[in-house]
Amino acid sequence: MNSKEPPEAGAGPAVEGYLAEVAARLPGRPWARAGIVAELRSGLLDAADAHRSAGLPPAQAELAAIREFGDPAEVASGFRAEIAASQARRVAVTLLATGPLVGLLWIATAVASHLGIHPDPRPWRSTGPAPGLVLAIYPVAIAAGVTALAAIVGIATTGRLTRWLPARPRRAPTAAAVAGFGAVGADGFGLALLAGQLATAPGRLSLVPAAAAAAASLARLMLASRAARHCLAIRATLT
Repeated sequence: MNSKEPPEAGAGPAVEGYLAEVAARLPGRPWARAGIVAELRSGLLDAADAHRSAGLPPAQAELAAIREFGDPAEVASGFRAEIAASQARRVAVTLLATGPLVGLLWIATAVASHLGIHPDPRPWRSTGPAPGLVLAIYPVAIAAGVTALAAIVGIATTGRLTRWLPARPRRAPTAAAVAGFGAVGADGFGLALLAGQLATAPGRLSLVPAAAAAAASLARLMLASRAARHCLAIRATLT
């Protein structure tokens, strides 16, 4: 005798309402919350199936499963640290990867435009960058260094190093936020240097590399600023 297994029941209104309450309390981007909600839905459906197999009607089985999972606020709180660490690591990796690329574009601009650099085949006659340009580059270098250091900390504190570190959920989003604002500073100073050069000696600039460097810095500045604010917002939800 052939028998067919009943199809898996979908989530009822009680489960969907519960999931909506949990999702509303989760920080981070919608796609990050979607993965957690999908995981919870699967667990709730499995628990409800077990209660139905024990003889409960479908509606009561869902309510029993929800009671097992607990208060939506407590469930959401358990996922906040995971979301914060994932967000922080993604921001830190992105900033650490894009920093050298943006820096190379600015170096190419300086070389192509001969900004304070006068090559000479005779080493004793060659001159370096103008003192004013060197002084102006210091803030860029400091901001870039802060970005790199904070990004490395953000990556390290969301990887295997966490096994030996005390649990501090705010550490990773804080480091990622510092890295983001450091990138904002580095790109902002670079754009300010470009604006100053355009105001004083526009004819010396090589327009193509300058435009590419400016576009890259402007894009990274906006993205880094937004990412840093998101990291701070997630950090505020952690205890």
